[in-house]
Amino acid sequence: MIKTLHRQSSITVTLLSLLLLFIGWMVLAPTQLGGPVNYVIVDGNSMEPGFHLGDLLLVRTEASYRVGDAVTYQNAELGSYVFHRIIGTQLDRFILKGDNNAWEDSYHPGQDEIVGKLWTHIPKLGKAIEWVRLPIHLAMVMGLLGGVLMAGMIIKSPEDKKNKNRAPKKFGGIFGATVYLFGFLSLVFLVFSVISFTRPLTRTAENILYQQNGNFFYSATGTPGVYDTDLVRSGEPVFPKLTCFLNVGFTYTLSGSQTQNISGNHQLYARILDDQSGWQRTILLNPETAFNGNTFFSMATLDLCQVATLVNLVEQETGLHPSIYTLEIVNHTAFTAKIAGKQASDTFDPSLVFKFDKTHFYLAANNTETDPLYSSKEGMVGTSTLQENTFSILGLQPTVWSIRLISLLGFALSLIGLLIAGINIYSFAQQNQESLIKLKYGSLLVDVYEKSLEPTSTMIDVTSMDDLAKLAERQGSMILHMTLNFLHYYLVQNNGTTYRYVISTGKKGIIESDSGRHEPVKIEAEPKKDKLPGAEPARLNTQRHWTTVSKKNGGRPKPIQNKAPQPVAAHQKNNGVEEKWLVSEEIPEYVIRTGEIGFVMPQPDTEILRKVRL
Repeated sequence: MIKTLHRQSSITVTLLSLLLLFIGWMVLAPTQLGGPVNYVIVDGNSMEPGFHLGDLLLVRTEASYRVGDAVTYQNAELGSYVFHRIIGTQLDRFILKGDNNAWEDSYHPGQDEIVGKLWTHIPKLGKAIEWVRLPIHLAMVMGLLGGVLMAGMIIKSPEDKKNKNRAPKKFGGIFGATVYLFGFLSLVFLVFSVISFTRPLTRTAENILYQQNGNFFYSATGTPGVYDTDLVRSGEPVFPKLTCFLNVGFTYTLSGSQTQNISGNHQLYARILDDQSGWQRTILLNPETAFNGNTFFSMATLDLCQVATLVNLVEQETGLHPSIYTLEIVNHTAFTAKIAGKQASDTFDPSLVFKFDKTHFYLAANNTETDPLYSSKEGMVGTSTLQENTFSILGLQPTVWSIRLISLLGFALSLIGLLIAGINIYSFAQQNQESLIKLKYGSLLVDVYEKSLEPTSTMIDVTSMDDLAKLAERQGSMILHMTLNFLHYYLVQNNGTTYRYVISTGKKGIIESDSGRHEPVKIEAEPKKDKLPGAEPARLNTQRHWTTVSKKNGGRPKPIQNKAPQPVAAHQKNNGVEEKWLVSEEIPEYVIRTGEIGFVMPQPDTEILRKVRL
C-alpha cells in the first residue's frame, strides 16, 4: 500500500507560511529596507540592571517621545548611537541619562536625532549576531548550510527512488487554485483589518518645529601690502595699529511652517571677558530696535582702540595681566508669533567670538567643522490639534481609515469569490461522482495500484459511498482507491473481507446491478475477465441462439426467443441424436455473460451490425 501526499494540505501549509512571512516582514523589516524597526546591540553597562552587554534591542520611530522612554539617539559629540532614558526636556531638546549612571548626558538631542523608542528586548542575542558577523564564523555557517542543502539534494529516500518513474499527480484544477487564492487573500485582508481596527483613526498632531538662523559678518579698512585688498574681510585678523574701527553686521531669519504675526526686538552689544578671573565688561553697540516679519538686518561699529584702552586701564587698576582676552559681539533677539494657530515666543543670542592680545584680534574657532560666523537655534511648539493616524508600509504613509476601508472591501470580495468558487466546485462535483467523493472523503482516500492489493476471500458490495466511509471510520482504516478499465473501485479491507463500491466515468454504457441502480460500464468488442483480485465473475448457464437474417427484415435480426432452435437445413449429431437447424452464413452469434454484452461475427465474410441494447 502506497500513501500519497494530499496536495490540498500541502498548498494550505504553503499559503499559511507565506502569510506568516508577509506579516513578519511587515512587523520586523529593518528601516534600511523600508521597514519600521531599527536593530541595536547594547555595548556597555550604563543601562544595567535592565539591559546588559550583548542584548539585542528593537526600536521603532515614534511621532513623539515622553519622559521615561528608553530611546536610541545619535550623539553628535561622540559620533555614535547611545541608548539611554529620557529624564526631562529643555525647549526642543531632550535630557537623557543612563539607568546605571549618576550623571546626565552632556549632549541633548533634538527630535530628529532620536532613532526610536524601545519596542522589544531580546537578551544575549546580540552576542550571537556579533559572532556570526566575523568573516571566519560567517564562512563556517554558510559552509555548514551549503553542506546540508547539498546532502538533501544528493541523498534520496527509497520511497523517492520508487516513485521516480511515476506520472506526476494532477493538480486540483482551476477551481482548486481559485479557492486557495481567495482563501489566502481573505486571510491577508483579515489580518490588515484586525491591525487597522486596533489603531485609532486620529492622533495628536506632531509638534511644529521652527528654526532661528543668524549670520555675522565684519569688515575694516585694510592696509595695502598687509592684506590682499584694501579691505579686511570676514575671517581675517584685525590689527588695532592699522585700523581702530570694526564694522559688524548681523542678519536674522525665522523659518518654519504655519508661522504668522511675527514681531519682536533686537539689540547688538559687545562683551569683553577674562576667562581666568571671570571679569567682563559690556559695551552697547546700538539701542534696542523693534522688527516685524521673519527677518531683519542690523549694523554697528566697534572701536577696537577703545577696547584696548579699557583693558589697559583694568590691568593698571587691578594688577591683572592675562595674556589673552575674549571679545564677544552678541545680538540679543526676542520674538513672538503664532505658529500653527498657537502663540509662541522665544529668544536667540548668537555671538561672534574674537580672541585678542596686545597686537591683534582674531576669530576663535573651537570646532573646525562649524562656521564661527553662523549660528542657529531650533524651537518647537506643542499643539493639541488632531490629525489622521497613518501606517508606515514600505515607505508609504496610508491613513488608518483608508487601510480599514481597503481591508473590509478586500475581505468581503475575497469571501464572495470564495463562496462563488465553492458553489462552482460543489456543482461540478454533483455532476461528477468521482469529484464529489474526492471532495467529501479526500482525507480518507489512498490511491493504490492493482498489483499492490492483497486478495481476500470475501467480496461485499455496498450500496453507497457513505456506507463505505462509515465502515472505514468504524474500523479505523483508509479507503483504498483503484482505477481499472474506466472504473473506480473504492475498497475497505478488514479481516479477510473486502467491502467494495464501484463507479465509472459515465460515458461507455450502463450496467444493471442487483440493487436496481444503473451504473455506467464499457461495452467491449471482446469479452474481458474482471481483473480485480478476489472478484471472480459469476457464471450463468447460458445457451447460444440463432435467428435468420433476410432482406425482408431489412437485414436486421429477428428478436431472440428463449426457446429451443428449430432444426432445419443444417444437420448435427448430439449424443447420437440428429438435429436440423436453419443457419445462414451471415448470421451473427450473440453471447451473454455477466456484466458484459457483446457479439461475435463469424468469419470470413460478415455483415457488420450496429451495437444494440438488450
